[in-house]
Amino acid sequence: MVSINAMICVIILGGPVFAYTAFASTPETLAVLSFNINADKNLDYVKKGISTMLYSRLTDPEKVVVLPPRKMRSLESGLTKFSGSKLIHETARRTGARYVLHGTITSLAGAFSIDATVFDTAEKQYMTFFEQSRNRDDLIKKVDRIAAAINHKVFNRTTVTWEEMEQEKNKEMNALKNKNPEYLMQMPTGWQPEEKIGWKVWKYLF
Repeated sequence: MVSINAMICVIILGGPVFAYTAFASTPETLAVLSFNINADKNLDYVKKGISTMLYSRLTDPEKVVVLPPRKMRSLESGLTKFSGSKLIHETARRTGARYVLHGTITSLAGAFSIDATVFDTAEKQYMTFFEQSRNRDDLIKKVDRIAAAINHKVFNRTTVTWEEMEQEKNKEMNALKNKNPEYLMQMPTGWQPEEKIGWKVWKYLF
């Protein structure tokens, strides 16, 4: 028969393990702010579409909880007086989200540039992402690529899109190597090792 003391030891020693397991499984929360649009046309539908797409692409059950676009739109109506770092800080405070995603889409001559930044308010750091789209039809694909990069670099989640991006990059690198081996001495912008284009210190939070 197992002694009382032995059972107590098991319970005591097991307690922290259960507590750690519960803590480890707590999902991170991400708040996605509506992207700013710089264009000579009304592209509000693009703004809403991007918010919905990022919500879908970045949600990872039990790991990453993304606040619903409808909830974020309601929240943003009370954040109009904030901008820049203060907007990020206030969004995190009101939602309880550790991560806040914000960005800008600029339209020029039918082409689009997409700039996105993920702020980690717990670790006081941020990471930037960038894509270019030749036209409006290609915009969804580029937003999908940004979502894939965020999933991989921020939340350590590899998606099919990310794998395709890596294959594409390796193919271009091999083509460059075969054509001009000397170019490898000077790595093109955007192809630096990930650790060089990762998190940067967010001074605002200090």
